[in-house]
Amino acid sequence: MIGFCIGVVFKGLTYLAVALIIYMVYKVLYKPWRFRQRYKGYANVHVSPKFIPVLGDISFFIQDIKQNRVFYDHLKDLQVEMTKKNTDLKAETIGIDPVIGIVSHKALKEVLDQSPKKIDRADIDNTDFLRRARMKMAYGCYTNSPSTNRTLNRRKSTSKLFGMNKISKHVPMILQNSQRILKEMKHQGTVDIKGIMALCLNRILMSILLGNDFETKIDATHQYLCNDGTTKQLDICNFFAKFTMDMTSESGNLLTILFPILNVTNIVNPWKRNHKNAITLKNIMQQIIARSEDKDSFWSQISQLNEFTDEEILADLMIILTAGSETSSNCFVAILYYLKKFPEVKQKLIQELEKIGITSDCDVEKMITADNLQECDYLANVVREALRIDPPLAFTLWYQAYEDTQICGVPIDKGTILRQEVVGPNNDPNDWLDPHVFEPNRHNPDSEFYKKSQQAGKIANAYSKRTFGHGARACPGALLASLELKVFTAFFLTQMEYEVEKEDLENDHIGFGIGSLFSPKLTVS
Repeated sequence: MIGFCIGVVFKGLTYLAVALIIYMVYKVLYKPWRFRQRYKGYANVHVSPKFIPVLGDISFFIQDIKQNRVFYDHLKDLQVEMTKKNTDLKAETIGIDPVIGIVSHKALKEVLDQSPKKIDRADIDNTDFLRRARMKMAYGCYTNSPSTNRTLNRRKSTSKLFGMNKISKHVPMILQNSQRILKEMKHQGTVDIKGIMALCLNRILMSILLGNDFETKIDATHQYLCNDGTTKQLDICNFFAKFTMDMTSESGNLLTILFPILNVTNIVNPWKRNHKNAITLKNIMQQIIARSEDKDSFWSQISQLNEFTDEEILADLMIILTAGSETSSNCFVAILYYLKKFPEVKQKLIQELEKIGITSDCDVEKMITADNLQECDYLANVVREALRIDPPLAFTLWYQAYEDTQICGVPIDKGTILRQEVVGPNNDPNDWLDPHVFEPNRHNPDSEFYKKSQQAGKIANAYSKRTFGHGARACPGALLASLELKVFTAFFLTQMEYEVEKEDLENDHIGFGIGSLFSPKLTVS
């Protein structure tokens, strides 16, 4: 009897092992290979020349890193090649996952014309491989959900609260946090500017979203479970920054890529540990919300509409906090870097600021106002140029085909995952004169550079600028991000002197978008 049972168990395990092998061969080898083969026959679709199992097109990212380039730098060179070939789409495998990249203006227009009926934002919570990419604190947020009336109403409400008339009142608070950070930077002397600005933006966004009294309504520190098995006591801003980093690491974990269910079941580490941290973070947020007395916060104003559940509002709040802090901090790092790399741009910007009274010895709270910043056209163009040349995200969030369809004559099956390319089109030599040069005047129709671009037939249109996305699902926080960047640039440029390491300044392939390993050290005085 015992021998029979052992035999049954052994046979069952054998069948299970065979099934697992078949699953792995299909998922890791056949499915991505078949996807590539299908689209190789279309002249307007780019497919990389070599199939690399498991890694897929991620191999190009790795190659960039090995060559001391930002991981998405090759996309700029690839865009030149695709422009010459009139490429509309990219068929690529992100690891083992097939994805269609939207390249040309024509392709993007066709996608938007088919939205949301045929092509819409992917439902990350219910799409197999995308489950690995979802934030554990943002289940059901509107950015990760298809365009139902309720989803669009949630986005519309957010957009209203982030309109210029609403956000301009936050300039004094942004300045106060900037002054706080500057003191720390001067005390340290040499700083990791990316990390310190991310913390600054965490605090700014939490004040806007949760209430300006958020730090007084909770314990000073909270227990965080670290990857090495230890624990740390972190304040809320550092807790969130660490959690975001660990979630980014988790989404790129090879096991998460191969077995998305690990990010759903949370039965082993690091998924289990990150899930526990997510619960802690959610509890902290709920404590703040329940105790805050700020009636002007995002939470309070959205709640007063009585249209959405607390869970929906919290999920939306978390994705705004996640998307808004690291993206803006990385872009500000790019601004500081390029101003140092192109000193003539820095000098021209300082002169513009001086004309309206923003100087090293001015009363910053009196002079750096939303109204004064509106007068600074060159400052606005510096921000636009930084967002163009080195966007915070190399790609937009995921989209999905909900019906069989076509884009530029290329068949797209129901269920196919798509995303808008950003880095390539933002640096397309067909639209931009000298695209790799940091030139704010390319955004000024009255400038000589703009006229020179016109004469060369290189005038960008709306689809050439993809940093904030397009259509009904474009970034609702674009105005807030731009305002933050203007305030930061005006303040830090006039209130401190800084140096960037020579090695970084001489690297023409550097970048600071999310996922970049470059984190320049600034010497501040």
